[in-house]
Formats: sequence, structure tokens, C-alpha cells
Amino acid sequence: MTDPFAPEREALAAIAAAAHAQREALSHASVEAFEAAAARTLDAVSELDRRRRERVLRTARTDAPAATASQRTALETAARDARNACDALEGALEHAVTLGRDLVGAWRRLSAPQTAHVYTARGAVGSPIGRGTVLA
Repeated sequence: MTDPFAPEREALAAIAAAAHAQREALSHASVEAFEAAAARTLDAVSELDRRRRERVLRTARTDAPAATASQRTALETAARDARNACDALEGALEHAVTLGRDLVGAWRRLSAPQTAHVYTARGAVGSPIGRGTVLA
């Protein structure tokens, strides 16, 4: 008996591998490697969809053998592994976006002109804007 889920498990493994490759490329700041891995992920997702449709058509035939419990469990395990890899990638991407926003904010603060200070006969009073200082 052949495993009706084997093609889908292969596609799920390809998705997991591509997600791991994206995380690796992200950690090394390799744009080219990240883009290549992202393209592989998209291809693997398309392949998974195609293979799932083929399996549905195959199993709809009356002479198609039924899948065993172990085959279903293996498919569920592959799907869980792919989901975990994608969730880890999602977390890494969210962290990278947050880090990027923080860096842009820091850069803007560094490149902004210094706040003006009001000077009196007694010395610097501070910023005239938003500090609630009293001018003497």
C-alpha cells in the first residue's frame, strides 16, 4: 500500500526547511539568501496546495485505498513541524521589525537639532517648549 500523504509530507518538509533558511539568512543579514528562501517557501506552499488537491481527487475514487492512522499521524506531525518553523520565522521577523523601528527612532533623535534653551541673567532655564519652565 502506498502512502497517500507522502507527497504532502515532502512539501511540508520543504516549507519547514525554507522557513529555517529564512531565519538563518535573517540572522546573518543576507538579503539575497533571505529572498531566495522566501521564494522557496512560496514555491513549497504552492506545491503543497497542488499535492493536496491531487490527493483529494485520488481519494475520491471508489477504488482508492484508505489511509492508515499512522499515515495520518505522520502527516499531522509534518504539518506541526512546518507550523512551528513558520511560527519561529514569524517571531524573528517581528523582532527584526521592532529592532528596525527602534534603530530608525534612535537615528532620528540623533539627527534632530538640539532643543533650544532659554538663557537668563541667572543662567540656562531649559527648553522653552513643553517643560513648564518659568522664565525669570
